[in-house]
Amino acid sequence: MPSFSHILVPFDGEPSAEVALKMAAQLSKQFEASITAVYVRKSDADLEHELLTQVLQLRENELKVKIQFLHPMGRMFKEVVRVVDEVAADLIIMGTHGTSGIEEFWIGSNAYRVVSSTNVPVITMQPNFRKSQFKKIVVPIDQSKETRQKIPMVAQLAHYFQSEIHLVGTTKYNDAESERTVKSYLEQSVELLAQEGLKVQKHMEFGVNIVNSTLRYAESIDADLVVMMSESEPSSGLFMGSNAQQLVNHSKIPVMTLQPKDVGITIAGY
Repeated sequence: MPSFSHILVPFDGEPSAEVALKMAAQLSKQFEASITAVYVRKSDADLEHELLTQVLQLRENELKVKIQFLHPMGRMFKEVVRVVDEVAADLIIMGTHGTSGIEEFWIGSNAYRVVSSTNVPVITMQPNFRKSQFKKIVVPIDQSKETRQKIPMVAQLAHYFQSEIHLVGTTKYNDAESERTVKSYLEQSVELLAQEGLKVQKHMEFGVNIVNSTLRYAESIDADLVVMMSESEPSSGLFMGSNAQQLVNHSKIPVMTLQPKDVGITIAGY
């Protein structure tokens, strides 16, 4: 099983942070993990942490979990990453408000800055998500070499939650070589999951926008989680950022983003 022992939740009291905290509480009970919530203050005069402390005390009673609360001062994503090391967290769950327009082109979201600056898995959630289990997991398989590295984590999560796994073979290119590469990686992933006794459904789309294709399929099956590598096939626009960043910014379904070196769980034969 995934050995999540300490979950970190960036918490500012916003609806998306509340949703993230509830998911953290659910997973903490299942994995017997500790929870640390962190609010990053902007200045010494920022007293919002006092109100949030009261909010978290109420949430402890409602959720029946113990929550440690830290309130450092500094830049949001830098302090969150620092606290990850300080408390030895091995999973981050955080809310995201999404971004668009010039913000996405040039600076991205705080959520993606955390994703790209830490070595631990990050689950990002928008405020509309209301489920407590990951029963349907969508896994995009593109032509990047890193794409298959998420399969061990997907297998372990699927075992734990008894999830359906949906592999989406996709690439923005529609030439024969790209299709062969994606199909090869897709079949290798199916084989690895079959070795774990897991059943997989496959879907393929070529010559499409990877983010739109993945989200459209995930929404069509009412998925609960999308699992993505942070290093992936780049998107088509110079300033649009990576596919992982676009998924984090726009997906209404939770996204688990893994750095290549995050995947320390192995499957026989992988």
